[in-house]
Amino acid sequence: MPGDTHSCKVCANPYLAEIPEFRSLPRVTSDCMPFRPGGRLLVCGACGAAQSPSDEQWLSEIREIYNNYRPYHQAGGVEQHVADPTTGQLRRRSQILVERYLALPDVPRSGKVIDIGCGTGATLRALSERGGWRLYGSEIDTKNIHSLASLDGFEALYTGAPSELPGRFDLITMVHALEHFPDPVEVLRDVRNKIAPGGRLFVEVPNSDSNPFDLVIADHMMHFTPDTLCALAVRAGFKADCLATTWVAKELSLTARCSEPQADDDLRSNASFTALHRVRGQVNWLGRFVDTSREASAAARSFGLFGTSIVATWLSSFLGDSVSFFVDEDPNRAGGTYLGRPVIHPSQVQQGSVVYLALIPEIAAKVELRLRSTIPELRLPPANLSGPGGGGGS
Repeated sequence: MPGDTHSCKVCANPYLAEIPEFRSLPRVTSDCMPFRPGGRLLVCGACGAAQSPSDEQWLSEIREIYNNYRPYHQAGGVEQHVADPTTGQLRRRSQILVERYLALPDVPRSGKVIDIGCGTGATLRALSERGGWRLYGSEIDTKNIHSLASLDGFEALYTGAPSELPGRFDLITMVHALEHFPDPVEVLRDVRNKIAPGGRLFVEVPNSDSNPFDLVIADHMMHFTPDTLCALAVRAGFKADCLATTWVAKELSLTARCSEPQADDDLRSNASFTALHRVRGQVNWLGRFVDTSREASAAARSFGLFGTSIVATWLSSFLGDSVSFFVDEDPNRAGGTYLGRPVIHPSQVQQGSVVYLALIPEIAAKVELRLRSTIPELRLPPANLSGPGGGGGS
């Protein structure tokens, strides 16, 4: 595989291997809009971190994406509901995260908090509902100031770089933000200087170890695994208190305190071959995922996709007009339209319609078990995230 001269964002290793077959795959934006193919996927030859190159193409693409960025547009801006792994109930993701954070020992439970990449204020809203917090936000612009200003305890929105934030904070949160930064270690180093004594950093990112669909999100610079997220935090001067993979499915939840930075050489491991094998396997699995969905749609009189988020958006770019409808259990999404097609609740699926579960295998199996009596004609994705020519996480 060809090497790349861009250095690794995690360990600064100068050699990155490209997975060339990735370039032909269409992509999707993190606010769930189809995006063209042509991206590049690199894997570090030392620590195994998967990433995009921070070249002019990627920087131009993210400027294009953020000019029209609309989080949660499928539900009129209402935050996504996800299944709580503990109860199985649909809840706002931020509610789950804040609840799990507050259950940890010896972490700040009140004080000054700033959410970097705060968007419309989902995380700040969950903290506001708990009380005891002075709320601050950081974003690239002020277009969501009215939503933020409506929160009890909100004090200010900053639009500068993290290094320019005034004062220090008892808690700094970055919920689905760190993976977007072209230089994540520099951002974390800047953030470290803004944490008050005894304070904490909380980071939430997709877990690409179990979620191959993270690879096709065009505005994600990094595709973190537990190992690479921890290594990045250590390099920036943090020590992890908690690294969880179960707070929200397919995501990593990290809380950390300030520590001493670690040398780049100490972050490199012998996991690079395994990582390259895994990522190649995930790219191959994505191809099989598309093939099985096409087979399901070709045999169906009426065909729908389960979900209205990243995966269903990405898959619809392959399937085109063969998708007649979307299915979603989120009450804020069912009853509307998405990509010009109706969004219906599972109970509204007509007899004889085929619904493809646009999910990772583990979650698809659970949904199929739960909904098989409601939707008899469910089709599952390929069962194994590792496929011919590659190995994958599960």
